[in-house]
Amino acid sequence: PWKRDLFKEIVERCVDAANGKVPVSVKMRKGIDDRHLTYLDAGESAARAGVAWVALHGRTAAQMYGGQADWDAIAKLKSHLNQFNTPVLGNGDIWTGADALEMMARTGADGVVVGRGCLGRPWLFAQLDAAFTGAPIPAEPRLDVVLATLRRHAELLVEDYGEHKGCRDIRKHMAWYLK
Repeated sequence: PWKRDLFKEIVERCVDAANGKVPVSVKMRKGIDDRHLTYLDAGESAARAGVAWVALHGRTAAQMYGGQADWDAIAKLKSHLNQFNTPVLGNGDIWTGADALEMMARTGADGVVVGRGCLGRPWLFAQLDAAFTGAPIPAEPRLDVVLATLRRHAELLVEDYGEHKGCRDIRKHMAWYLK
């Protein structure tokens, strides 16, 4: 958030409007670019406003999804917000259950937010469940299982949207499944 006063006001009003009945959370990036990092101030504003948690994607807006997520920034935010007892969730480069555990161990984050890591990878949620419950993390599926899952996804899209729209929609998912 670049306009810090506006961000602070929006978050405060959301928390006030929720009146303790609905948890309000904030998900943000580190800043606009490496010269304009605002995540520590924004995280503090959100914590002071009383949000339930703050999630940080360890990249700037300029980076979009390129490069490697900056997990050190997540650790800095966690350390900075400890004084408020506001949970911090980490986001960026969570592709497996093991990645989630590693991020939490390295950053002290209270949890993770999964973004692109689940696109074309619906089995990631079973891996995360196993990782967080201490069960053995299921192995990555073999290609035949991936293809069967992709086919079922296509069938469900056609069922919901019709053949034309369902077939058009599955095209974007195919690259994710086969990555």
